[in-house]
Amino acid sequence: MENSEYNMELTIVPANIVPEQEMRLTLVLQKPSKLELSHEKKIHLIVVNEDLSYFNHIHPVETEIGYAVKTKFPSSGKFYLFADYKPYGTGQVVNKLEVNVPGKAPSPPDYSEEKLTGSSEAYSISLVSDQGKFTNGHMMIDGILKKDGKEIDPSTLDNYLGAKAHVVFISVDDKEYIHVHPEVKNGRYKLHASFTKPGIYRGWIQFQAEGSVYTTDYVIKAVQEP
Repeated sequence: MENSEYNMELTIVPANIVPEQEMRLTLVLQKPSKLELSHEKKIHLIVVNEDLSYFNHIHPVETEIGYAVKTKFPSSGKFYLFADYKPYGTGQVVNKLEVNVPGKAPSPPDYSEEKLTGSSEAYSISLVSDQGKFTNGHMMIDGILKKDGKEIDPSTLDNYLGAKAHVVFISVDDKEYIHVHPEVKNGRYKLHASFTKPGIYRGWIQFQAEGSVYTTDYVIKAVQEP
């Protein structure tokens, strides 16, 4: 999804970034182009910190000078912003931007153990690879959705941004970004995912039920494909 023809320039106001202080981010596309709606938005902006313990999915809106959104950075340290958008006449584009928040970053978490079930209030989603393990290369992943411990059909959920779920995977080492929109088949999510290399990936699934958006998170260890 990288396309060297298209790049976003980021400005932040106020320029002196302070943790937990609201600020305005403005993205300006350097090659003039109109953006198409992609899953109901012009831009999906994924914000994570360097250790991938923080995740936020926000949507800049079009202004006279670019696409703007207000947000906060929760701590000091480096943050990565993935601007995911679709210019007219081309495929999806992702630009990776960096923001450094002054001060000492918190100690990173330990991702030595896989986390294949993520929970948010009454809901949980468990990820199961069709190969029995997660590998680099293409694979099919089942997402088993439960409410109060009982499996339910994702098709009964609300639509969220035009889909029954949005899935993001990001590699811990080099911050490779993967955005997936799973299908729903036979009462379960079906995710077509490709990890380009072995390693540890963080994952997040967002879905909407009864008017509220939920986010579940994961730690996946992709091993070398045989």
